[in-house]
Order: sequence, then C-alpha cells, then structure tokens
Amino acid sequence: MRVEDSRAASVAGAQTLDRGIRILWHLARSPHGETLTEMAQSLDVNRNTLHRLLEALTAHNLVRRTEDKRFHLAYGLVELASAVDSDLRGLAYPIMAGLANAVDATANLMVPISDTEVQAVLVVEPRMAAAHIAFRSGQRHPIDSGSGGLAILAGRPARDDDAPEVVEARERGYAVSTGQVIPGIIGVSVRVETPPTVPEVSLGVSLVDPGAVERAAPQVVKAAQELSGQLFASR
Repeated sequence: MRVEDSRAASVAGAQTLDRGIRILWHLARSPHGETLTEMAQSLDVNRNTLHRLLEALTAHNLVRRTEDKRFHLAYGLVELASAVDSDLRGLAYPIMAGLANAVDATANLMVPISDTEVQAVLVVEPRMAAAHIAFRSGQRHPIDSGSGGLAILAGRPARDDDAPEVVEARERGYAVSTGQVIPGIIGVSVRVETPPTVPEVSLGVSLVDPGAVERAAPQVVKAAQELSGQLFASR
C-alpha cells in the first residue's frame, strides 16, 4: 500500500468512527428515537452509509431498533458507562447518600472533561427532603460557573488571573455559587484530594435554602475528606 493510500484509509476510518459517535450523541438527544430517514436528514448523512453504521452499532448492542422502525440507544452503553471510574463512583455513592440525607439536598460529583467544562458523573437525591433539586448524571456546564467547577479550579495552583470566586473558595476551603447553573439554586462544593490515578473531582450539594449554606458546608467538607481517605486507601 502506498503512503497516500495508507493516509486515505486512516482518514476514512476516522471519519467512520466520527460518524458513529455522532449518531450516538444524536440519539442521546432524541428520547423518542428517530427513523433512518429522520436521522439521515438531521445528520446530513447518506441513507446507505447511515444504514451500515447503524447495523454495526446494533451488532455491538449500542443501538437498537424498535417495531415502529425507530432507532434508540441500547443497553450496551450502560455496561460501558458502568466501567467508567467505577471505583470512584462506587466509593462515593454511600458517602453522597449520607450527605444528601443529612443536609436534605441533592449531592453531586463533578469532574472536568475539558479546560472549559465540568460534568456530573454521579447524582444522589435525598430520600426524605420536602423539596430538592433534581438533575441527571451527565449534565455539563462551564467550569467557571457553579460551585463544582470553582472548587476544582480552587484546588489547582494559584494563578494571577484566577477569578475572585476561585480565590475565595481556596481561602475558605469550599466554593459557593448562587444561580449560576440553575436559577435560584445554591451550590456548595469541595475539591476531593485524589490519588494520581483518579481524575480531579469535586463533591457538592445543591441547596434550595440560602440559609442552609453554613450548616451544609462543614458536612460537605467532611464528606469530601472521607471520600479522599477511601480513595487513597483503595489504591
């Protein structure tokens, strides 16, 4: 094979992979699924090409087709997702459940997924709270908006261009945000000290009562310390 042919094959392979990933993300935003024709129009992909890609994804249980000829995400993705930082999420869940019930607020675990964004990798709601915020794992927002991202930034070495909220979080030991991600919701988060093999992570709660910050903050700090200890012990 000539060098030019090898490069062309490499690009073609990357394009196929890219299209397959685009299909998965597109279906993730389509809770009722889509037909082949709808997807071809939405993604601007040839029907024959799209059909071949969907067949491959179906063979790996990443996509499924229902009787109404609509395509949906399949349960193979659940198996893949369960393997992502399973130790971190497994150790964090009982700690977060205890925290959520103690402060009557939804607890969350955030990790940075780029220089500009963080993502919730685990969300635990309280069992008995009269009112609490609900959001899903996988939710993303800018790293400099919301207490989770601010706590992660505060845990990094100080920079001259650090935002005042980051400096304040570093000095105080926890980050607080109000209405930056969800209007009216107060976030309180702490960076979790982690071993080198574990990504940066913050542990936080989403409060509906502004007066609960002083009561919740020490418990978030304590929960973050407990999770850190367990992560180091497990390594």
